Amino acid sequence: MTKKEKLLSFILLIETLSIAALIYTIADIRTRMNNQLKSKYENSILISTPEDTDAADQIIEKAELSANVSAHLVWWDQDNGFESIQNYGKYVYSVSPFWYELTIDGEIETFSGAEDAEIIDYLKENDIKILPIISNEFERDRLADILQVETKKQEHIEALSLLAENYDGISLNYENLNEEDKDNYTNFVKDLAEKLHSNGKVLSVHLHAKTDEPGTWNGPKAQDWQALSEYCDKLKIMAYDYHWSTSEAGAIAPPSWVEDVVKHAKELIPAEKIYLGIPFYGYDWIDEAGSDVTYAKAIKVANLNDAAIQFDTETQSPFFSYRDNDNLLHEVWFENAESTKAKLEIAKEYEIGGVDFWRLGGEDPDAWQEVENIFGII
Repeated sequence: MTKKEKLLSFILLIETLSIAALIYTIADIRTRMNNQLKSKYENSILISTPEDTDAADQIIEKAELSANVSAHLVWWDQDNGFESIQNYGKYVYSVSPFWYELTIDGEIETFSGAEDAEIIDYLKENDIKILPIISNEFERDRLADILQVETKKQEHIEALSLLAENYDGISLNYENLNEEDKDNYTNFVKDLAEKLHSNGKVLSVHLHAKTDEPGTWNGPKAQDWQALSEYCDKLKIMAYDYHWSTSEAGAIAPPSWVEDVVKHAKELIPAEKIYLGIPFYGYDWIDEAGSDVTYAKAIKVANLNDAAIQFDTETQSPFFSYRDNDNLLHEVWFENAESTKAKLEIAKEYEIGGVDFWRLGGEDPDAWQEVENIFGII
């Protein structure tokens, strides 16, 4: 073998040994990494830290309250609403997800995000009752045949009963009906309640606010509070929109009016069935055109426009004004912890069944502390 051949053979041997050493090193590193991962995984089973535990997997320690608290989860702000449930669910007895609508054809259809499995599982695991909302979207014509044609009524009751099988019951939000439909609506609710109760399900019904009978417009005139109370488990009185999106600017739920609504309700409805609707929202008005705002959005708008937030002591409501880039004057009225407190105190004073928040997501976090302060059992 020549010197050149010996040199080439030596170089080849060195390369072979280097490759073998590299392969061994890689294999050793992979083995040690796998053992470390396995050890970390096994330890994580035994020891769970807050950083390792997703909030949605935690079980809530429920607060003991003297009244039930229900709240609405709306499909158009569902993520924020679900976050509120995770943060403050210890105060919540039941949740009504805004998931279903009655169509003009009498069918029940779902909104976007409806029947979210993660939300349903979380509520069930934490013993929060689920009473999803079925809405007619303020369109009375969607109920015309159901209220007037017996076969259509029974078909709808069967559909609602089938829907309720997956939940603790349902929450009926059929608004703006004709005054002439009052008796038909009562009979429909009666038949629906009998069907749901036979299956162990709960029926709650949303009511338009009024301070006397029969009410001032079609919506409340179509609802016979005393008759409905004989059949329903909960009657949720929507004591808000005293000023609404197409009215002049003003307080959403002034306590003096809210108290009159509750007084009237107690004359007709057993106290334990009354749930006082309390707003977590407000409006940003230009003249008589208002757009919805949450507490969080109202605060953000005020800060961006250097607007000073004031508090009206008569209506117990925060408000502010500002001019936009087009020099248009805005007036904003909304709800915060202090305004919420005023309504909670009315519910406590009149010893009703509970309160019903519209709606979760973007509310003043301190409002939940007021729930504990007012309803908490020491």
